[in-house]
Amino acid sequence: MLNSIIEKIEASNKSLVLSHQNPDGDTLGSMLALGALLKIKGHVVDFVCTDPLPEIYKFLPFSNYVVLPEDKSLQKNHELAFSLDCGSLKRLGKAKELWLNTPCTINIDHHISNEKFGKINWIEADATSTGQLVYWLAKNLNIKVTKEVAMLLYTTLLTDTGCFANSNTNSDALSWGAELIKLGAEHETIYRKTFLERPLKSIQVFAKALGNLTLVENNEIGWTYITKEEMKKHLATGEDTEDIADYIMRVRGVKVGVFFREEENETKVSLRSLIDFDVSNIAASMGGGGHKRAAGINVKSALVETKDKVLKKVIEEYRDYNGQK
Repeated sequence: MLNSIIEKIEASNKSLVLSHQNPDGDTLGSMLALGALLKIKGHVVDFVCTDPLPEIYKFLPFSNYVVLPEDKSLQKNHELAFSLDCGSLKRLGKAKELWLNTPCTINIDHHISNEKFGKINWIEADATSTGQLVYWLAKNLNIKVTKEVAMLLYTTLLTDTGCFANSNTNSDALSWGAELIKLGAEHETIYRKTFLERPLKSIQVFAKALGNLTLVENNEIGWTYITKEEMKKHLATGEDTEDIADYIMRVRGVKVGVFFREEENETKVSLRSLIDFDVSNIAASMGGGGHKRAAGINVKSALVETKDKVLKKVIEEYRDYNGQK
């Protein structure tokens, strides 16, 4: 698979790199890093995301290159389109049309639930982040990883491991992190920008969501929510709720966490697990996807309806997991 991608890169000179909607550190870091590498290979590159770039990631090198799918500056007749860290065609959002209009589409991801929607699909579920696949690609293309690319790839590593706290933190992840720091990645800068610095509105919705926290199933499942009214009150966006699902898991005894964020026409659901309970299966059964211990769903229904449906499914699956059926 890797050789096929290298052949396509070597034979082309006009590329499109895409992130998934509601972008996180892995999709953005991977997209920007790959685009930078393609530029080194002489490609004309367009960087596209269907949603505006989150404020916390605007410090990333080359982030100013990212445009929306409708931007008039986009080149025509791309030869290659790369999707980074995106589990399905649907998650490309409005950028889907650009993808479908490109003759060769290359899907690069590390989610086992990936729907393999590209003409070439390179999926490595054992990779720490999608950024690690981009790193392997750089090595096989014999491209020197610059400080800027190292910064981008370290961001994918730090965010997808939860700052080396998640279950995918292994010796390979730590070794790769050390290598990226040697190449110029600034750990303190990336950690502070992505994990610590938050605007007041983020703290306000965070506090509201924690106030709504409820524990069920012998306090082993924790769930909470934020309404669209609260989001509007604080002028908050999805970016301002990024850490809430993970914070649920800090409650002693909680093994599974669920966070609901209500929007105008849908409810976004984040699922977390600290044990061998696969939340990606639940997400996939409802049109979502993700990792075994971290997954998400976009449900086209109101908060009340979504909450009842998802919690019922989570509790049923959890009881089954514990042998209670």
